[in-house]
Amino acid sequence: MSTPTRAPLARHLAVAAFAGALVLAPATTAFAEPSPSPSPTTTTSTATPTATPSASDSPTATATAGPSATSTAAPNTPAATHTAVKPEAALTAPAPSSSDADAVKKAPAAARSLVPGGTSRVFGRAAAAGPALSTDSTLLGAHYLEQQLVDSDYLFLNSGFSDYGLTADAVLALDAAGTGQDAAAEAAAKLAEEPVAYTGFGNPAEVYAGAVAKLLNVAAAQGIDPTAFGGVDLVATLQGLEQANGRFSDTSEFGDYSNTFGQSFALIGLSRAGSGPDAAAIDFTEAQQCPGGGFALAMSDAGCTDDSLADPDSTSMAVQALIAAGGDAAAINDALDYLASQQQGDGGVGGSGPTSATNANSTGLAGQAFLAGGRSAQARLAVDYLSALQYDCTFSEAVRGGIAYDAAAFESQQAAGADAVPSDQDNRSTSQALLALAGTPLGTVTSAGADAVAPEPDCALASPSASPSASASATPTSGSGPSSTIDPTLAAGSSGSTGTGSLAQTGSDLLLPVGLGALLVVLGAAAVLASRRKGAHA
Repeated sequence: MSTPTRAPLARHLAVAAFAGALVLAPATTAFAEPSPSPSPTTTTSTATPTATPSASDSPTATATAGPSATSTAAPNTPAATHTAVKPEAALTAPAPSSSDADAVKKAPAAARSLVPGGTSRVFGRAAAAGPALSTDSTLLGAHYLEQQLVDSDYLFLNSGFSDYGLTADAVLALDAAGTGQDAAAEAAAKLAEEPVAYTGFGNPAEVYAGAVAKLLNVAAAQGIDPTAFGGVDLVATLQGLEQANGRFSDTSEFGDYSNTFGQSFALIGLSRAGSGPDAAAIDFTEAQQCPGGGFALAMSDAGCTDDSLADPDSTSMAVQALIAAGGDAAAINDALDYLASQQQGDGGVGGSGPTSATNANSTGLAGQAFLAGGRSAQARLAVDYLSALQYDCTFSEAVRGGIAYDAAAFESQQAAGADAVPSDQDNRSTSQALLALAGTPLGTVTSAGADAVAPEPDCALASPSASPSASASATPTSGSGPSSTIDPTLAAGSSGSTGTGSLAQTGSDLLLPVGLGALLVVLGAAAVLASRRKGAHA
């Protein structure tokens, strides 16, 4: 699907309005763009029109230096000049002939053998058939997302514009869930058709670091050659955006919107691509950590010295990035302690500013960080919170498996009854929650071994939903944080859900086998006593 064309004046006005909104009310999220005008009742990530800079990929316009300028090195970053390929050169790689490109686009995803650009790679790995029905919360969340992708022709729209960021989020979520690979491959193919529409809004001279880094993670998860993603060398492009002090900055006439989200995506993506981030990039990321352990969203060459700037969502991303890139262990543990202090008794975690109340987006991010860092107790609490927000079989068929942004959104869809329909907010919440539900941090997401199609809800076996306001059975030590020792019982990248939700039932119900076992023990004991009595009187 082509990106709507905007006149230069319209692009300038849209970007200016977007930047102003971000300065006044920044909102954050992991995989999708934040809203230019967020409110506490909306998701932490509302996609921006394709005529404006990418947001979670680049939400805050606070940098004072232009993206092409060499920034002053942070106190703990190397001063050596970093040499890299210019992004413009990487983005203007030769494209295939129009006939070849048309043939690739028309072929079904399973039959595509060429990524536009001429590299012999597929858009997704071969997938096997999976179960037809399930009550597992992760698989049913994937079923919901899969259906939304199918209904949108594998490219989400927001306000009439192609939402490449949310589409990428959905691909990563399906890969983490280990299912829905047919839909994931189709969506990845859509992203590869016009990558510059996302990374630069159709203009090769505009390059946004967060968008490039997110596509690099999609390529890694899908098994696509990242050096030829739709004719773009994502690795060289991203390296070309790195400044001497390790910051990945945007190249744009509208300003530098790069932030901790995009920086984190870059560290994870380069680690997965094999080249790995350099020491300067890791050091610059660590410098964004505030004294209390949290990370700031808006990056500064001087680093963070004010705890009021700490943002749970940015911290969740930075934790995963530093773990993937081999960052400082003490910094990682301090960040995990900070996140644990933000977790409420029901397992929920909030963001900052207008999204400070607990919500599925922030909790999904924190759950990923807890998983990556081996904090099993906190990860399970996050899953409890997310599972309680999942639409079960008492909801309309259209929304089943989706995950609400918060209790208010859950109750709103519940009140709608049979008229409930999927919302943009549901799509974003579900995309971010699935990685935590699946027990798969961002740095380990892969489509390898994924099933082709996600199972539908088995409503004959599903149990009634728990109230989303119900608290978890266990509570974290809020404010103090857990021990900094990594818990080996929950290794990063472990498969399977760490908890069960309204639709989930991992394994069989233990009540029946335990009851039968107890009955057999009683009967056996009675038989032994009876035989002894007979022998005594013989």
